[in-house]
Amino acid sequence: MCAVLAAGWTVLPPASGRAPDHATGLAIDPGCTEEILSRIAPVVSWHAARYPNLEVEDVYKLLHQSVAGPAHAIEDPDMARQWLDREWDGLGGPFEEEEMFEPLSSDGRLVRVNLRPWRAAGRSPELVLSAFVRTAGTLPPDNARIRVELDAVSACSDRIASGIRVSATEVQSFFSDRARDGYPAIHHSEEYSRTYRPAYRVVLRSYLD
Repeated sequence: MCAVLAAGWTVLPPASGRAPDHATGLAIDPGCTEEILSRIAPVVSWHAARYPNLEVEDVYKLLHQSVAGPAHAIEDPDMARQWLDREWDGLGGPFEEEEMFEPLSSDGRLVRVNLRPWRAAGRSPELVLSAFVRTAGTLPPDNARIRVELDAVSACSDRIASGIRVSATEVQSFFSDRARDGYPAIHHSEEYSRTYRPAYRVVLRSYLD
């Protein structure tokens, strides 16, 4: 059976090699709760299917954005505008199968807006910029909450890794290293950047209406 995200995305639930919990049918690791799995598994599965060359950095970035939103990317609204203006002029057309919106939350509220299809559809750069800045204001940095959330996500490393080419050990090790650094925001991997040329903004989708 497929899990369907609220915004209409369809993903396959990750397979598990562990024995299921008899009450829920889910394989639950120590510290990995059903609530966490229900939020992260559909999102990771969707991105793994769309971007098979995901590296561990990209998985971490995806989950960091799902928790922290875009606040780390905005130091000054004027800088955010200049960044978008520079990127906008050199975007080019959408890639094959590139969708305008990609899920960052299982309820479809938080998304990546891909700028190439957004621009090709004649949508305004001002609107996506406004949504980006408003989202950062709605989801301000909260390092304590980010740490709690990503510690819980890290406990689900075997389930995260089940649908991607990165091993559970690699996921756990990478998250542990980032935990020591305070779970900072990072860039996409070189492989992901070269293959997929990401150009997006993280926004609450309601701010685009």
